[in-house]
Amino acid sequence: QKEAIKMFIENSTYLLFINIAMEIVSLIKPYSSRYSKKTFTQQQLFILLILRQKLKLSYRELIEDMKTRTEVLVLLGLNRLPRPTTLSKFAKRIKTSLIENLIGSCIKLTRRKKTDLGIDATGYHIEDGSYHYRERLGKASKTRKNLKLSIAVDTNKQLILASKVRKSKAHDNQDFISLVKKSNRVKQVRRIVADKAYDAEKNHEFVVDEIGAECIIPPRNEEVPIHRTKGEYRKKMKRGYSKRKYHQRSKVETVNFVMKRLFGAVIYAKNWIMQKKELLFKCLAYNIHRLVKMRISS
Repeated sequence: QKEAIKMFIENSTYLLFINIAMEIVSLIKPYSSRYSKKTFTQQQLFILLILRQKLKLSYRELIEDMKTRTEVLVLLGLNRLPRPTTLSKFAKRIKTSLIENLIGSCIKLTRRKKTDLGIDATGYHIEDGSYHYRERLGKASKTRKNLKLSIAVDTNKQLILASKVRKSKAHDNQDFISLVKKSNRVKQVRRIVADKAYDAEKNHEFVVDEIGAECIIPPRNEEVPIHRTKGEYRKKMKRGYSKRKYHQRSKVETVNFVMKRLFGAVIYAKNWIMQKKELLFKCLAYNIHRLVKMRISS
């Protein structure tokens, strides 16, 4: 039966998605402890959490859906399905750093030696019930709660290399250097493009002097003459830069759009850590979706 399923993987994008997910999560240890019950491996539970984002289902709905997918269960080596509470508790135990590492490892499944990086941020809405329900609880507020996701994307393969989640309305510029550091540890950065929100001399200095990469960030306040502009690199940007290279930045916006359209723009978790993990799982699910597209087209 397993051999029959392998024959259908290439013709089924859903099974190919799971097959690539299995390649990525192979980096995880099968069991967290030698005293584990060993009913399910960590890889099996991890893939189910990724599928939860792909299918946009709750824990209970996911388990009910899996009961109808015999090929998936055989592919994952599952003789039985975990309870929804088992998945929920496993999600709470996972470290966010592990999810972030798996997101970055996706680029290693391609042949990229160096990366051209694009950086941008977008918001996700937190679902906290209707206004009237919250009013009854005494928690009503007309302002919507949001999370901010900043991502660094390889503009050639349109894969996410690094991400940063914030629950405050912080300025985009705050996460620029940390995203560049994370990305450069995954794959050597050749060029970085970002919009005017990231215009700061320290960002240029870090990319050019410490990373040794090209940095294209259009300067703000274009009406200010060059001699009154602060910073050597910001002055250089005002003298001119390649518009063709800079417009690769729009691919980051494409990634944000596709991720919201496929996996939803709403976060349903109630506490901060789980909200962050849910958003990171969306990033990981997007990367796997993108790898599926690339394998089909190759």
